Amino acid sequence: MNETPSVYQAYQGNTYLFGGNAPYVEEMYENYLANPGSVPDNWRDYFDALQHVPAADGSDARDVPHLPVVNAFAERAKQGGTKVVVASTDADMGRKRTAVQQLIAAYRNVGQRCRPRPAQAHRAP
Repeated sequence: MNETPSVYQAYQGNTYLFGGNAPYVEEMYENYLANPGSVPDNWRDYFDALQHVPAADGSDARDVPHLPVVNAFAERAKQGGTKVVVASTDADMGRKRTAVQQLIAAYRNVGQRCRPRPAQAHRAP
């Protein structure tokens, strides 16, 4: 079977925003967020237009540089001291909850394929 790439896949592989240029564009965007004057005018115009696009949650919040956030997480990981938080100390209750969730998932996945048999009429011998 010959798999032909979709138009979107072909576009994604060739456009300047994707493919091998993605790290460059991401770095330019990071520089823009930190200091809009640090990028060329044509990129600044492009990134300015992006600032008017609503966020994924529908808010009008502006994007912030990602690098400081990534670095903060990296520092927290280096410091260690993280602990695992257990939601419930009752392990048996946790197993029961998991079993119920698995049963619900099974009914969702398999239950729709199963058709109940119509009741058989009982006949006198």
